[in-house]
Amino acid sequence: MQDKCPLTGRDIDSKHLTNHIYYTLNIADQKVDIFICYNCRRKIDFNVPTHIIEGLIANKKWPERIEIISEDCNLPSKITDGETVVLQEFLRTADYPKSPKEKLDNLILFLFNLQNYDGESMCLNIRENDFVLKNYFKNPEECAFYIHSLAEQGLINLVKNATDGTIVTLNLTHSGLSRTIELTEEGEKSNKCFIAMSFNPSTKHTREAIRKALHNTGYEAVIIDEQIIDSERTINDEIIASLKKCKFCIADFSFHSNGVYFESGFALGQGKKVIYTCSKEEFENAHFDIKPLQHIVYETPEQLIKDLTYKIEAFIS
Repeated sequence: MQDKCPLTGRDIDSKHLTNHIYYTLNIADQKVDIFICYNCRRKIDFNVPTHIIEGLIANKKWPERIEIISEDCNLPSKITDGETVVLQEFLRTADYPKSPKEKLDNLILFLFNLQNYDGESMCLNIRENDFVLKNYFKNPEECAFYIHSLAEQGLINLVKNATDGTIVTLNLTHSGLSRTIELTEEGEKSNKCFIAMSFNPSTKHTREAIRKALHNTGYEAVIIDEQIIDSERTINDEIIASLKKCKFCIADFSFHSNGVYFESGFALGQGKKVIYTCSKEEFENAHFDIKPLQHIVYETPEQLIKDLTYKIEAFIS
């Protein structure tokens, strides 16, 4: 059935299933399957910024299979191998630039990742649709404004190649490279994940499973008992400093270490995302405060690797 996507306004071929309206979107060569609860569709607030939705899809920060429901949905069945979300709640925690400074930082990191070597001159069409979408700009004019802002701050050298400014040649300056280093060492843009877990020797296989899932998704594990701590700092100082540098936290509640409760709570207080895990045999003894939280409850390291990899890709990446 020919229809319009309520998220983007794009033409779609939708299908009416038993409980859902279903269709596929293709944004910047990224295909995603969208399921909208049939009973909820009139309750869902679709008044969302189109360029943000398309930017999240273009940057692989939108689940490949997503089910959109209302807050009071009573849908009898959920989709498999996908994520069920309340749209406005999902967007509140989604990873995209939300201020002019974040847009500028995101753009320079994007340019940094395009270069093959430091100082490389790159010829770009800054009005090309995918370039605009992947940087979460509303239109080419906004994109051009931020490109010129980078040049005004001395972070890039900019040469206009076309009279309308469509094609530009640019390269990152030394100041621009220094700025990218600062950003990648900050929590929001870093590739580090803080692992909060018991130091119990029995957690060895769990530790390696979490490390493997992070490796699969391009992140680096930070585990406090593996860090070299400066003699002038306490372990608590190192925990707090490391948490601030990390993008998100994985908290494994097996063996119910008090430190895990503190570290995951501190991460939440900083506005960081936390993924909760626990072995099945230990979950029954978990504190009542954390039991309502969505956990990855696992029986084997292999299951943890699989489920955690998927969760990171859907929730973080």
